[in-house]
Amino acid sequence: MLKLDSISKSFNGKPILKEISLEIGEGERFTLLGQSGCGKSTLLRIIAGFESPDKGKIWIEGKEVSSLPVEKRPVGLIFQNYALFQHMTVYDNIAVGPRIRKLPEPEIAKQIDELLEITHLMDLKSSYPQHISGGEAQRVALARAVINRPKILLLDEPLSALDPSLRQHLREELVEMQRTLGITFLFVTHDQEEAMSVGTKMCIMENGCIKQSGTPADLYDRPKSSFVATFLGDINCLSGTVEQKNENLVMLSLGDNGKIQLASKTTDTKEQRCYVRPEKVYFDSGQGQIEPVNSLEGTLFSIDFFGNHTRYQIKLKDGTHFKISLQHRKSKQHQYSIGESVRVLFAVSDVFQINEN
Repeated sequence: MLKLDSISKSFNGKPILKEISLEIGEGERFTLLGQSGCGKSTLLRIIAGFESPDKGKIWIEGKEVSSLPVEKRPVGLIFQNYALFQHMTVYDNIAVGPRIRKLPEPEIAKQIDELLEITHLMDLKSSYPQHISGGEAQRVALARAVINRPKILLLDEPLSALDPSLRQHLREELVEMQRTLGITFLFVTHDQEEAMSVGTKMCIMENGCIKQSGTPADLYDRPKSSFVATFLGDINCLSGTVEQKNENLVMLSLGDNGKIQLASKTTDTKEQRCYVRPEKVYFDSGQGQIEPVNSLEGTLFSIDFFGNHTRYQIKLKDGTHFKISLQHRKSKQHQYSIGESVRVLFAVSDVFQINEN
């Protein structure tokens, strides 16, 4: 559907995009995630035709569009501020594209009414943008973009200016509307939770390069670099030396912190780094374990309540901070206190390494 081949771009001699190659399938919701300044919005503008690449080519549905002007590309774009015309009604905002293409007014009215039904805007047909909510404005912008029947819709951080509760609601609406309309979405964001909840596929960018792409679960559970591992959610990093190896099972000595096991193919006895997500860790309750587990001991020094979960931090014997994230359950749990000595467990299978060679 969309294919980028070796897209590069510099401004004033500073590289912004470096050899970006990417493929997005038809009907996907693809999220582009990265910190501010990593090049993701520039890439979106190049796809839309507002910027030209210094190098590389763009294909949409097998047709090269690299040299086509903005108006000739089968692409829709929704900006962060939605860019609605304040002097026009909801109906007239949506009608802009078809009127430029000189479609008959009865045909325009038919298309708009269909979209107003899909986007739940029929009652606001004659309203002006200054009299509707942020969520309604987003739906107007979406309807205005899709009435031109783009092959792919580009969304440049469309939710970043909204408060957290509204953002979550509108994410769900966007996903529902994308499924209904069947249009391919390319969604740019710097919010990790947003990227994973919206996207069927995603990629992470850093300094103008794609670090990894795949499903959200792939990137979260099987990161290919320490940058991706640490950028996508909380994570614990442990360093040690290989003390013993039995087939694919390695015993890693953490010095004063003890020893842990993990599945690894390494033959290197130098210092090794491994990772475990905080939600995979839990306090030792004294019950028997079904699968092999690792244990660490430390002193609890931080407890942070986040509504649906609580994050605990313990200080290991060498001073390393180690995070535990526990979802709240109805069953009564032990109340831990700051300063308490605790023992935490995590499955051997939940520890992973990253080969960055």
